[in-house]
Parts: sequence; C-alpha cells; structure tokens
Amino acid sequence: MKKLMIIMIAVAGSFSSMAQDNAISKYFSSYTADDAFTKVTVTSKMFSLFTEIEGEDEAEKEVLEALSKLKGIKALINEDPKDSKALYSNAIKSVDKSYEVLMSVEGNDENIKFMIRDEGSIINELLMIVAGDEEFLIMSLFGEIDLKQIAKLSRVMKMKGMNHLEVLDNE
Repeated sequence: MKKLMIIMIAVAGSFSSMAQDNAISKYFSSYTADDAFTKVTVTSKMFSLFTEIEGEDEAEKEVLEALSKLKGIKALINEDPKDSKALYSNAIKSVDKSYEVLMSVEGNDENIKFMIRDEGSIINELLMIVAGDEEFLIMSLFGEIDLKQIAKLSRVMKMKGMNHLEVLDNE
C-alpha cells in the first residue's frame, strides 16, 4: 500500500499543480510541513492519460470513462493520529456551506462523512472525511463525478482510503 502511495505521489509531483480550488486546499496547505501527514495530489493530466487506454470489456470502459472526467484528487492521510476526533471536527468546520452532506457513518471505531458540491445534476466535488483510532483521512475528488462509477473506481485504484468510497455503490 505504501509503495502505491509513493508512486502516486511521485507521479503527481511531476505534473503542475491543480488550477481548480477545492474544499481541502486551505486545510491541505495547513499541513504541508507536517511530517505526520502523507499528502497526495493527482492532477487532471494523470486522468487524461487514461483516455488513451482502450477498455477490454464494458466494466473497464466505464471505469476509464469515469477517470477521464475527473480533474483531480487531493488527500491528506495520517495513519497514526494523536487525536483523530479533533482533526475530524476541524475538517468538518473548514468545509463551507456550498457542500451538502451525502452520507454519514458514525460508529465507535470510525466516523465517515461524504459531502458533495454540485451544480444542478452534476456533482463537481466529492469530499470524504474519515476519522478512526488508526487513521485520519480527508480526500477530495473533483471534476464531473458519477457516484456509481466512483464506487467502481475505488475498487480499481487501491489507494489508501479509496475503499471507503465503495459504500457509495449502494446509493
């Protein structure tokens, strides 16, 4: 898992920074120098490369189509948080009013909140905030988002935290 994260960071680092602002940009910049956090940035260039791949079957074609519509992913991950509940609370407070709660999962071990920003029927950003005893994660996917395709995408990408998006397959 860490190897994939390192590869994704290296690939993302070779592209220019994202032009589009998203919900975690200011939150992300607050933790730039904090070594306790892994910072992941994947740009639209990375996703545009998937348009050059031809899918072998219908399911693969759908995933590639979903990837081509994404403009980026930004994530902050802390795998050993000192106080994940405080990080979760601060992250929730930093999200502006233009986001709507899509789904919340609250439990003893973990809290997860999915929020979206949309224009009409088009989802422009999916924000996921996760806090548990062993991890804190805030991830923003932005572009033109189809929730069903994102759930499929989460199974393919195998990136830390993406597994939480599989819950959306039931929406």
